[in-house]
Amino acid sequence: MRARLAVVAVLVGVGACSGSAAGGLPALLLPDLDQRPPLAVSVRWGGPPKHDPLLVFTSTVENVGYGPVIVEGRRTSRHVSTMRADQLIQLRKGGFQRVRGVGRLRYNINPTHSHWHLLPFERYELRTLGGKQILRDHKSGFCLSDDYRSPLPTLGPRAAQPLKGSDCAKNKPRARGVLEGIAVGWGDLYIPAKEGQAIDLRSIAPGDYDLVHRVNVLRLLRETDYSNDASSMRIRLLPPATQSDLPGLVVLKTCEKGIRC
Repeated sequence: MRARLAVVAVLVGVGACSGSAAGGLPALLLPDLDQRPPLAVSVRWGGPPKHDPLLVFTSTVENVGYGPVIVEGRRTSRHVSTMRADQLIQLRKGGFQRVRGVGRLRYNINPTHSHWHLLPFERYELRTLGGKQILRDHKSGFCLSDDYRSPLPTLGPRAAQPLKGSDCAKNKPRARGVLEGIAVGWGDLYIPAKEGQAIDLRSIAPGDYDLVHRVNVLRLLRETDYSNDASSMRIRLLPPATQSDLPGLVVLKTCEKGIRC
C-alpha cells in the first residue's frame, strides 16, 4: 500500500501544503468538478453503418477545488475485463484517503483514443423544456486528463503542471493498474471528433430542447460542491429543407448551471 501511495505522490507532483498556503485549506483537499456548458454544437451526418443526423458537441469538465481528482484502477487478473476504481483524496498534512468503489474502468478501443475509461463520469442528454429526458448518449466512458488550463477561480492553489504520467494507460489493454485524474485549475476536453460525442436525432421532431451535460452523475466521486455538476444549452431544431438535408440548428442561450436552461 505504501508503495502505491508513493507512486500517486509522484503522479500528483506535490507534497503536503505548508506555511501560509495551508492556512485556509481543509484537512481533506477535495476536488470540485465544474461541468462547463456544451461548445461547438452542430448537426452532422453519422458515418457508416448508420446514416442518421447527429447532434455533436464539445464537452469540458474543470477541477476548481482544493485538490486533484485522482482515480486508481486495479484488477486482480487480466481475465477480469474491468478494474475497480477508487478515488484518492489528497490530505493537507500529506498522504491520501481512499474512497473505494467510485466506478469501473474498462479498456476502450477506438482510433481516436484507446485507453482505460472511467464509468460512469459524464453524461449527455437531450431534454424537453419541461425537463423530461428523451435521449442520452451511448459513450463508453472517459479518460480523465489535463488538456488545458481552466480560466475559472479555484478553491485551492492552482497546479502549475498537469498530473505527471496520467495517460490512462494508453495502448496498454493488459495493464493491471492505472492512475488518471485532473489537477486543480485544469480541464478535461472532448471534441466532437472523438467517439461518443453525439446524440442521434433521427426520431426527434423540430422544436426547442435543452442539451444537458452532467458530470459525476451518481455522485460516486467525492467533491466539495455538487451544484455545478450540470450545465445546459437551449437549442432550436429546424426542419430540413428537403429529405436529403440535415435539420437546422439555432443556439438560443447557454446556461452555466442546471439541467433546464
